[in-house]
Amino acid sequence: MRTITTLLLGLLLGFASGCGSDAASKENGGDEGSPSPDLGPPTVEFLMAALSNNVLEIKRHIASGTDLEQRDPNPQGNQSTALMMAAAFGHAEVAHLLMEAGADLNAQNKDGDTALHSAAFLCHPEIVEDLLSHGADAGVSNLKGSTPPDGLRLPWPLAKGIYDLLNAVLFTPMQQPLDIDRIEKTREEMLKLFD
Repeated sequence: MRTITTLLLGLLLGFASGCGSDAASKENGGDEGSPSPDLGPPTVEFLMAALSNNVLEIKRHIASGTDLEQRDPNPQGNQSTALMMAAAFGHAEVAHLLMEAGADLNAQNKDGDTALHSAAFLCHPEIVEDLLSHGADAGVSNLKGSTPPDGLRLPWPLAKGIYDLLNAVLFTPMQQPLDIDRIEKTREEMLKLFD
């Protein structure tokens, strides 16, 4: 399953450069506050904790000194970091914790995409604002020459086809379906975040 997940995440980040809601919950440790050394050791692999929005495990990893720049080790994956995964899936609290802990905001995957590319295209305004306020560079181009806001400028019929494909092959199988209607309504407002 992890190989499929990382392959599909690679597909996501390779399609476009940028529009959900954060589903952090109390049972996953989703509460405000900084990591505490008394949380105990991590029990879930770091990248899987980010992908599954497991706030408690992310806090454990941060407290235990886990390398925040770990890349997806799958040779067929796109070498995403935990921050990139959290940004793509709209896991705002996980993304925020990683930013506060010093994750590289401008790290690029093998397609040249950053966390900001994915958060923008998938219309996660809280994450985009957080990344920008922490100093993420909105001018970073991926290997296709696109910056994070460029994906939001795609004509809707073209963008909708990409969202539909991503929803079918990645988000729905991960039980985190995209809200395409919300994305369509949010794209113009997302662009304003880059002004």
